[in-house]
Amino acid sequence: MGIVYFIGAGPGDEGLITLRGIEKLKICDVVIYDRLANKEFLKLLKPGCKKIYAGKQAGTHYMKQEEINKILTEYALKDNIVARLKGGDSFVFGRGTEEIEALGQYNIPYKVIPGITSAIAVPECAGIPVTHRGISRSFHVITGHTDTSTGSPACNYKALAAAGGTLIFLMGLSNIKEITDNLIKEGMAAGTPAAVISGGTTEIQKVLRSSLGNIAKEVKEKNMFPPAVIVIGETAAYNYTCNKYAEEGRSADRKVCKNKAGIVATKALMEKLKTRLEMESAEYVPVCRMEVFNVVTHELKEELANIEKYKWVVFTSRNGVQVFFETIKNMNMDIRRLAKVKFAVIGSGTKEVLAGFGIYADFIPSVYTSAVLAKELSGIIHSGEMVLLPRAARGSSELTDIFGQRNISFKEIKIYDVKGYLLPGADRLEELNCIIFLSASGVKEFARLLKDNGKALPDGIKFICIGDVTKRAAREEYGKEESIITAQVNNVDGIIHALRESV
Repeated sequence: MGIVYFIGAGPGDEGLITLRGIEKLKICDVVIYDRLANKEFLKLLKPGCKKIYAGKQAGTHYMKQEEINKILTEYALKDNIVARLKGGDSFVFGRGTEEIEALGQYNIPYKVIPGITSAIAVPECAGIPVTHRGISRSFHVITGHTDTSTGSPACNYKALAAAGGTLIFLMGLSNIKEITDNLIKEGMAAGTPAAVISGGTTEIQKVLRSSLGNIAKEVKEKNMFPPAVIVIGETAAYNYTCNKYAEEGRSADRKVCKNKAGIVATKALMEKLKTRLEMESAEYVPVCRMEVFNVVTHELKEELANIEKYKWVVFTSRNGVQVFFETIKNMNMDIRRLAKVKFAVIGSGTKEVLAGFGIYADFIPSVYTSAVLAKELSGIIHSGEMVLLPRAARGSSELTDIFGQRNISFKEIKIYDVKGYLLPGADRLEELNCIIFLSASGVKEFARLLKDNGKALPDGIKFICIGDVTKRAAREEYGKEESIITAQVNNVDGIIHALRESV
C-alpha cells in the first residue's frame, strides 16, 4: 500500500509553497492537482510521474469529488506515493477532509502538509492586514460559493454584520452583489471599506478598493476576475505596499523608481531581477519566460572527451556554464581533467555561476561585451593555444569574427537554444511603461510571440536592454531608437541604474 500527501500549494505565487511540500512533490509517483495550484510545481516532478488534473471551477467542474476520491484510493492501493496538490490549504474550503475520509475506508496512510491560505496571504500581499490593533481584533473566513440546495451562499448575514473585525469571502466573486446587499440589509454601513483582489500574489494581481455599497458595481466596471478574495471591514482601506518609509529614507540625489517593468528573461534571471526591483519600489511584471533547452550534445561530449587539447574555455552566458557542467556530470567525467584549463567569462553574472561549480574565472573583460571579451582575451592567448567556445545556437558573431581576424584557434559548439512563452503578465501590457530585456534572443522571441498572439505594446513604452547586442535586436524589432536605454554595465546592477535613469 502507498501513501497520500495532502499538500497545500499556497495562494498562487510559486514561492509560497512550503519546503516540505516541495520535498514530497519531488518523490511522488502520481500527482493530482487542481486549477489554483501553480503549474510551475509540475516541473519539480521526477521523470515518469503521472499528472492528473482534477480542477474545479464554478459551473464547469472538470471532475466530480467522488471521482477524485476514487482516483486517490486507486493509486494509493497500488503502492504509489500520491501527492494531492491543492491551492491554498487543504483544510480551508479545500474538501481535504472528505478525501481523507475516503482513504480511511481502506486504511490508506496519509500526511497533511499545510499550505498558506489565500484568506490571509492574498489580502496581505495587497497591503491589507486582516487584523490591526484597535481596528480589527478578529477575522472571519467565509465561503462565497452557493449552497446547491438554495442557489445562494449559505451565510448568516445577520451574525456576520454584527461580528465586527474583518470579513473574508473566498470563491464569492460571482455572488458579490448578493453578499454586499445582504450585509447592508442586516445593518452593516454601506460606507464600510471593501476590497477585491483578483489573481492574488501572482503577476496578474489586480486590487480594487471601494465601499461595501459600491464594490459590486465596480467589480463589473473594472473587469475583476476569479479567483478573487473579497475583504470587508475597516482594514480593507489600508495599503501597506507603497514602501513610503523606505522612500523617505533615500538620499535626495537618488531617484525613486516608479516604473511598472515587464520582464523578459529566464526563470533564474527573473528571480535575481525581482529582488532588485522590489528594493527599488518598482512593480515587477513577468511577461515572457525564456526556457533553455539543450541542442544535440554529442559534439560537446566529443570535445569534453578530449578536453586536454584546450587551453581555454570561454563562456558568454550563465546558461552555457550550466549546460557545460551538466554534460560533464551526465558523462561521469572526472572534474580533475579540467585542472590545466583556463576559463574566461563575459561578465559578473557568468562568473558567479561558474564559481558555483567551484571554478573561479581566470579572465573577465573590462567591459562586459562580446567584442571587448574577444579583443582583450586575444591579447593574452598564446600562439597555438586552443579555445573551446560552448554557447547559444543563436549567439552573436561578434566574438567569433574577432577571433578569426586575430588568428585565434577556436572550436565553437552550439550547446543550447532558448524559446520563449508568454506569461499571464502579458495581458497587462497597457499598464507597463518599460520592458526589460536581458538577451537579444529574448527581444526576438517576445516580438514573435506578440505578433503571433495579436498583442501590441502601448505607445511610449521604453526598452531597457543589457548590452549593445540586445539593443541592436530591439532596434531591429521595434525601430524606436529614442525609446531604447542600454545598461552601461552588462549585469543586473547596470539594468537597475538604467531603470532609474528612465524615470
